[in-house]
Amino acid sequence: MATISDTGDSVVVPVVPAPELAKAAIPGLDITVGHALTSEAAAIAKIGADTFTATFGFSVSAEDLAMFLAETYSEVTVLADLQDPAVQTWAARDATGKVLGLVQLVRGLSEPCVPGDLATHAELRRLYVDTTAHGRGIGSKLIAAVEEQARAEGFKQLWLTVWEYNPKAAKLYERLGYQKVGAADFVTGTCVQTDWVLSKSL
Repeated sequence: MATISDTGDSVVVPVVPAPELAKAAIPGLDITVGHALTSEAAAIAKIGADTFTATFGFSVSAEDLAMFLAETYSEVTVLADLQDPAVQTWAARDATGKVLGLVQLVRGLSEPCVPGDLATHAELRRLYVDTTAHGRGIGSKLIAAVEEQARAEGFKQLWLTVWEYNPKAAKLYERLGYQKVGAADFVTGTCVQTDWVLSKSL
């Protein structure tokens, strides 16, 4: 209780404890990033297929899409990537261990428009985040993991491709320091589209 007096008369006012503040969930706080496991191949394949379909599926025929997904995002293909020494895959997981995103570091490839010597280049490939987990900073965490590994291996440039009609992804890369250096074809079955090639000095 508290006593308030402004006229000489005491008034007793009950003190009500402040309600406990609800702990707000901080986006991305429960997300960890680590090397992908072969046991996660099916989950990675599903995220790849679902995210690609949600982002690009409307722009190609059903036949071309089905062919591309079968060739690129089958569990067998993902397992092959996980066992390829030139490809390193990271997975983003929530507190339960569920895979919510992936990214790859690919060595030994480049595009003619990427500045510098081929030996100094590495590719950041397939940055995909489950559509239900957008806005939690997962993409930035995955990119940071690739950049850290690339620097550790002595690479001077990271390059990537982003579809010309995917401004949301392009803005993320631009915010993180990637700049457009050219363009490249992206083939999905019989459909040929244009990707921007972006590069960042490490």
